[in-house]
Amino acid sequence: MREVGLEVTSSPAEEPSGGTSDQEDTDMATDDVGRRRLDRVLDVDYLVALSDRSTDDIRRMRDECEEEESGISYARRLLQGKLDILRAELVRRREAGSEGAASVLESLPSLLSDDGPTTAPARARVPRFLVPPSVQHHRRAVERVADDDVLATMGMREDEELAEIVVSLSSKERELSDLRRSLLDRVDRLQDELASRYKLGTADVAELLGG
Repeated sequence: MREVGLEVTSSPAEEPSGGTSDQEDTDMATDDVGRRRLDRVLDVDYLVALSDRSTDDIRRMRDECEEEESGISYARRLLQGKLDILRAELVRRREAGSEGAASVLESLPSLLSDDGPTTAPARARVPRFLVPPSVQHHRRAVERVADDDVLATMGMREDEELAEIVVSLSSKERELSDLRRSLLDRVDRLQDELASRYKLGTADVAELLGG
């Protein structure tokens, strides 16, 4: 009886060495669209001549600013969690007697002294949006600075390397904080415009509340 062997073929889904996956290509394209929208929202002309725009336009502009802010806030929370874990690892090493970790921790306050003001309590707000795919580029930007593999392998990294990652993450956190403040300024300005229209009787309550 003739034996039937198993034919071994290469999977068509395999990527060539050095290539990118379909998901990576999609992410890059999405990130590019997201960056263009953020640039447009932050452009100095974005809020020009609001009085000439329709109420629907003002609401759309407010919503896209809030969507961007929700993506940035989510990315900041992830980033701050990574920072806490890495700093805790350096503290653990110092307490275990690592002179290198002790030296690094002593230098971190001066390296991170330019953090700038934190978000004022009055500006803290409950987001109206879940984090939509269109603003996930903020999260991926944080991952490019320090992905989950950094945390998984931090025990094998030198003290100085961990310090460099902490400084890079802190710099990214300042960048995101600045972007968030700018977006909140725009949200406030657009909300004020809607409130003004309500007072003048040119917009109803449902429009003001986004209903």
